[in-house]
Order: sequence, then structure tokens, then C-alpha cells
Amino acid sequence: MKTLRKRIRKPSDKPKKVTVKFFINKVVQAVIEGKEKRYPLYMLITYNRKNTMLRSLYGHYYKDLKEIDKKHYPGLLSFEERTIKRTIAYELSQQKENFDLKGINKKYEYYGLGIHVILSQHLKSQLWNVLMRLEPYAYAKALNFNDPDVEFETLFVIAKRVYKNLDELLPKDFEQLLEIFQTYAKLYRGSFFQYTFPTVIEWIDQSMLNDYRQKLEAIYKGDKSMINRSINQIDKVIQHNLFTVG
Repeated sequence: MKTLRKRIRKPSDKPKKVTVKFFINKVVQAVIEGKEKRYPLYMLITYNRKNTMLRSLYGHYYKDLKEIDKKHYPGLLSFEERTIKRTIAYELSQQKENFDLKGINKKYEYYGLGIHVILSQHLKSQLWNVLMRLEPYAYAKALNFNDPDVEFETLFVIAKRVYKNLDELLPKDFEQLLEIFQTYAKLYRGSFFQYTFPTVIEWIDQSMLNDYRQKLEAIYKGDKSMINRSINQIDKVIQHNLFTVG
């Protein structure tokens, strides 16, 4: 009698698919608007037959998914789906077969931020370091640096009015980064009000670098020193914050 051999499947080289499904999470506490309850937007991420839930980085509270396009730019969902998929693709390229979804929420909280947000936060921190060495210190404390909704630009304008000689006291590296940030903001300002702005993950995986370089070349007319300085300074800020992500 012929012995049957068990067929052994070879591991597939086909890339594992990442799926993203948005949903309104009605398990968590709702917010009440008028007579209606609204719940936060979440994502269900599936990879390699494993699931994890992430809260939307940019969505707020809704009664259903249909409401999102009415309250946000219609590109919100596609923007977040694209960003989380880029995040997973990058982490997979770094960790190979050791990758799983554990800890991806912390990565996404940083990778999903706009580059302009990171630069603004860094400048805000640097400005605070300058002001805390000036007199009267009470003026610096009166400025609300801890409120994430208070933009760097607002604090900087007020600080220059309060401290008349502030420009003379700013470190050279602060002035250079400020110039780079202001140029960057002009180049991408239109995208800040829609969900089309470049994110940290697009800088890390270098998918937006060519676009940024071309925009700089149009401004600096081929001045490679200015172009390289802009790129290097932004990279330095992003890599510095990357260490806190783990």
C-alpha cells in the first residue's frame, strides 16, 4: 500500500496585506452635542491575521462615518489610511520577520504628524529655553507654552513685543531653523488646511524629499549650500524626536 506523504507548504514570499477599517467607537464615553451623542473615530488595523485598534490622529467625535465628510475635508479617511500603511510598510522594512503590530500606535502618533507641526513644536521648545534665561522671568511664565493649541508663531510675536531686544539674544541655530521653518510653511501652506500635508513618515521613508528639494531649488536657484542646510536641519529635528518614540 502506497504511503501518503503530508504536503508541506512553503512560506509565501507574497507581501502580507494591510487593511484599515474606520469605525465610530461607541464603547468609549461619548460627548453630548445638543441632544445627540457623538463618539471618537477609530481604525481597525489588520496585518498577518492580527488586529489592533488605533484612535484617529486627526478625527474628532461623530454620530456616524457619513458625518465625517461634512465636518472635515473629504480627504481625512484616505489621508489617515495612507499614513498608517506607510508607517507599517516602513517598520516592516526595518524589522523584517520580527515585525508585528505591537507598539504601532506609538509609532503612528509621531509618524503621522505633519512635518510643519514637528518644526513648530521644536521651535516652541527652543524659544522657551531662551525666555527662561531672561528677566523678568514672570513674563515668560505668563505665556502659555504648555497649551498645545497655542502656536509657536503666536508666542514668538508676543515674546518679541515683551522683550524688545529678543532678536539680539536668539542663538544662531534658532534663527537658521526659524528661516527654514518659515520657508517650509510658505511652500506647503495650502496643504495645511486640507489633508495633503507631508507627514514625518514621508520624510523618514524619503517619499517627499524630491518634491521638497525641487521646491527649494526654485527658491534658491541651485544654491546647494542653502538647499542642503534646509534638508539637514529638518532631518536633525525629526531624528532628534525619533529617539523618544522608541
